[in-house]
Amino acid sequence: MLINNWYVAARSSEVSNKPFGSRMLGLDFVLFRDADGKAHCLSDVCCHRGGALQHGQINNDHVACPYHGWEFNTGGACTKIPAMGDGVSIPKRARIDSYPVEERLGFIWVFLGDADEKDRPEIPMWFEPFLNAPDTWRVISYDYLYSDVNWVRLGENSTDTAHPSFVHKAFGNRMSPKANIVPIQETAYGARTVRERAAPPLAQKTGAIAKILPTDRKTTRVTLEFSMVGITEMLYQEMTTEITQVLFSTRTPIDEYNTKSYGFQARNFLMEPEHDPERLKGLLQAAREDHDIVRFVKPKLTPKSTTEEFLIESDGMELTYRRKAQEYARKFGAIDRDAVARQTPNQIMVIPSPLRKADPKGWVHKTVPLEGAASSEVMAAE
Repeated sequence: MLINNWYVAARSSEVSNKPFGSRMLGLDFVLFRDADGKAHCLSDVCCHRGGALQHGQINNDHVACPYHGWEFNTGGACTKIPAMGDGVSIPKRARIDSYPVEERLGFIWVFLGDADEKDRPEIPMWFEPFLNAPDTWRVISYDYLYSDVNWVRLGENSTDTAHPSFVHKAFGNRMSPKANIVPIQETAYGARTVRERAAPPLAQKTGAIAKILPTDRKTTRVTLEFSMVGITEMLYQEMTTEITQVLFSTRTPIDEYNTKSYGFQARNFLMEPEHDPERLKGLLQAAREDHDIVRFVKPKLTPKSTTEEFLIESDGMELTYRRKAQEYARKFGAIDRDAVARQTPNQIMVIPSPLRKADPKGWVHKTVPLEGAASSEVMAAE
């Protein structure tokens, strides 16, 4: 799992002036808003006796542990230890990690890593124009929990343009399963490709959209782009020159084996709100169809060598996804899952926060062991 990356911890509507728990990269975090409405994210584990801060309360913009009442400010410093009484000097070591937060697209994005602000990659805002054009695009949102699914395996599935013919009932086409080999344009943290594929028979469509699609439709044009930043993806699907839908998703690894997906769909057809339930139903059906395949893929994690699978030319985008994930890990750092598994039974570990880079000594909790780059200092040197 990648560090020094942005992840969606929650939707904006979920975070208030009460503690909200979020699990990312196999670790727990607490989110809350201060009196000005600004969202903050801290490590969820109290440095005293391991209390879960998400079950505490907010006192004057400080989160209070439910176990012994220790309070921490938005920067992670302890400001109150009730058992020591008032007027005492709080030891500097009494602190927890605090992480940068951005609130965009209706999401609370948290930067999990120690990179300086100037070195943090920008969150892809591909979908922003669609959210800001209500007269042109009708937007619905959705969440989906891919239980028992690794985030890379899920990303490979999303970039695989051969699987719809066999997995998806509404838009797959078993009559024309041959994949067109098209160029892949690589970007700094991802890739983009454009494909045309045979349109599925109109008989596969149901509901209102079946009434507006032309009977002689031959092809569907799809532009697919992904980025390792935020584990984001956007699919621009032109069913005809006038009928288009756009799908945006961002994936947060809850841990190695479970992935939360947050997304939007924008459409320029059937714009009336009464069509939203039907469109959402179709989105969730497609997600379930993918889920029912990928959760049974073996091994659960992507093989370390391409020789462990018989790959063909049409797997180019999936291979690019794997390589981009590996490149990000080498440049920015990734959690060493085997080392974590050995150490976690009796030790709390956290993602290194920016303050640790500036002030590395005197922390109670150790940082997770990493593979690849050990810190953002590697980024700055490249």
